[in-house]
Amino acid sequence: MIDAQHHLQLLNTELLQARETLLLRLSESNNLIHHALVATLHEHNPEQWLELVQKQLGTEYQDIILRLEQLEAAICQIDIGQYGYCCDCEEEIDPQRLIVDPTIQRCSNCEPNL
Repeated sequence: MIDAQHHLQLLNTELLQARETLLLRLSESNNLIHHALVATLHEHNPEQWLELVQKQLGTEYQDIILRLEQLEAAICQIDIGQYGYCCDCEEEIDPQRLIVDPTIQRCSNCEPNL
């Protein structure tokens, strides 16, 4: 059985850290557009950040953007009561897979490469 509330706490903590990492990377950039983006992000709700950065950042930020997407999707699944179930076959995901990565969306049959 999956403790969704425990996973929600973990996901929210990592999401906060990922957002802070994004801000830090943008602030440390030599690109003035990135500095302007930091100011824009501070003016918006963090739930809107992903949409804002996807449009303006290149592949050098793909890792952090992908992780933000995964984290937000997992939190959404908890909100709708689907967390821990495969998005393809709807079978329960092995809890061990969720311990390894709480953003996993598929069971080992549908995504055997993990």
